[in-house]
Amino acid sequence: MIVLTEQIEIPASYEKLKAWTANFEEEFVKWSPYHIECNLYNGNYNAGSKIRFREIVMGLDYDVTGTITECEQDENHFRIVFRSDKKTAFITFEGKRTETGCHFSHTEAFGMTTPVIGAIMNFLIFKVFFRKKANWRLIRDDMILDNRYLYDILTEGKYPERIPLDKLLTGEESASEKTLTKSQKRKKRYLTGNKRGKNPYVSGT
Repeated sequence: MIVLTEQIEIPASYEKLKAWTANFEEEFVKWSPYHIECNLYNGNYNAGSKIRFREIVMGLDYDVTGTITECEQDENHFRIVFRSDKKTAFITFEGKRTETGCHFSHTEAFGMTTPVIGAIMNFLIFKVFFRKKANWRLIRDDMILDNRYLYDILTEGKYPERIPLDKLLTGEESASEKTLTKSQKRKKRYLTGNKRGKNPYVSGT
């Protein structure tokens, strides 16, 4: 399997993070301009609940439906695990209280776990059927950007500006510099190769 994890320390109360999670259906869409839809078909994210995510990144449309397989919550920690219906993608959101605020971890795992058959299927999935969408660098960069957006949401109450759907679908969401926020301009420079150093979205930079 391919496992990607990004995490960030946020100087905001754990209660703010927990409240954000409690309103996830609405907050998921507001979280990032690349997030399009989120449907909690059972009205919650308890274990066994059905859920659908849709986001469009650099023209690639990720529309995934699945089930919440784990949901643990208490006064200091939560852990929520999503598994796609095809059982080839797993997303884990984990948050915990810290001395300076809260910690958020975002993990995405891709592939089948069956030892022999899984290796064959993973090759077909990643190298043949979904080669374009299995862009690990793009997915990781998007996860890092999500964490930075969450930092701004919880510390400043600031949500990112929305991008028109037609621009997302054509991959032209950052074609016009005049319409970009400062963070979107940095993302464009990073994803197009003009990095000027390390990734600006890594936690602590």
